[in-house]
Amino acid sequence: MNYAVILRTMPALLMLAAMAHGQPRLSLDDYVREGLANNLALKQQKLMLEKSGQSVRQASGLFMPSVTLNARYTQLGGNVVNLGDALNPAYAALNQLTNSSAFPTDLDFRLPLRQETKVSITQPLLQPNVLFNYQIQNSLYNATEAATHVSERDLAAKIKTAYLTHAKTTRVVELYEKTLPLLDENVRVNERLVANQKATLDALYRAKAELSDVKQKLADAERQQDAAAQYFNYLLARPLGSEIQAIADDALAEELTMSLDDAQAKAKSLREELMQLKAGIAASETSVSINTANFFPTLSLGIDYGFQGNRYDFRSGQDFFTASLVAQWNIFNGFQDDAKRQQAIIETKRLETQLADTENLIALQVRQAHNDVRVAKQAIQTASDRLLAAQKSFELIAKKYEQGKAAQVEYLEARTAYTNAGINEIITRYDYFIKQVEMERAAGLYKLNN
Repeated sequence: MNYAVILRTMPALLMLAAMAHGQPRLSLDDYVREGLANNLALKQQKLMLEKSGQSVRQASGLFMPSVTLNARYTQLGGNVVNLGDALNPAYAALNQLTNSSAFPTDLDFRLPLRQETKVSITQPLLQPNVLFNYQIQNSLYNATEAATHVSERDLAAKIKTAYLTHAKTTRVVELYEKTLPLLDENVRVNERLVANQKATLDALYRAKAELSDVKQKLADAERQQDAAAQYFNYLLARPLGSEIQAIADDALAEELTMSLDDAQAKAKSLREELMQLKAGIAASETSVSINTANFFPTLSLGIDYGFQGNRYDFRSGQDFFTASLVAQWNIFNGFQDDAKRQQAIIETKRLETQLADTENLIALQVRQAHNDVRVAKQAIQTASDRLLAAQKSFELIAKKYEQGKAAQVEYLEARTAYTNAGINEIITRYDYFIKQVEMERAAGLYKLNN
């Protein structure tokens, strides 16, 4: 039985079966979209982006006037000076002299007045820090947005790689499972030969040992398959034991044929890590400006309107109004502003250095990924040729072995070589798919649909 052919055609058979039942063809992008919508770590990053957006909104609010309502009521007690105590006797004497009651004799001029209710409005007129603070928060938002896209791109690559790893281990498990009946039959044949005294016990023991070895390898492959499935479901925020639907091999990865120079140019324009650092540099440069502005005066307008008196009385005669222009100039504070300005300049230089280093690192990543894809593609043909040769060799030796013209050792060696060649072909093929995902990630080629 040609197990290699069965393994290579199984994804296509699954795809045809799905199409026969009217199901749309599944692709890796479907899984990626599911992960981008449900992954819990990515949701945390998006919440941080929302929080940063509210910081921008808060900074923009500083351009607008602030309006507050202040109300105070004071209960006076103890030895409180009352100016009315000095005026009331004089007014009483005047009333007596004029034989009238024209002057009040119950004046209460105790300070502070018992109640004051006012609305205060404050409007910045000349405060550069308000503008610079808004620019800083906007740059930090852009940096957080870029970091979110970095997380999305990383997640997309992880989901693809996790699926390909699971598919690879699944194919290996299938190959071992299809090898077991062959080895079981070999044990039964040797048991009959030993019973008929046509073979020695060492041949039977060798057949059993080979069967046990494959069973052990199958158990290890199943363990890796289960671990890959759980990690894949974790990335998609699914229950860990969820079933994973297979994808046809021709839908797993697109052929990346661009040159190295084109890939590096794409990475330089698309990688969000560079955008994140550029936004950080913009925020740091604005921080230099905001600390430079501390050397200059600021101007604000303050307006108060309200009512005050010894009782609550909101008639026109009890209201008051004030308007103030408030200027402030920090002349000297122990060189603190200059130190902050120098810190911002140093931070800008640090980020610029980090940007240059990151650009070089990304160029290196693209170069390595591009070479890996090229080598992995070449290895596929070599692995296929090795599998075909091992298959033909095993078929010939198996026929000789059945005719008693080949030794058991030769038969088992041919079977082992055939199985190993099948496993190597599976690993080589899926590693090529994984290398393409790494290349896609390094050059920033996957479209996130932001």
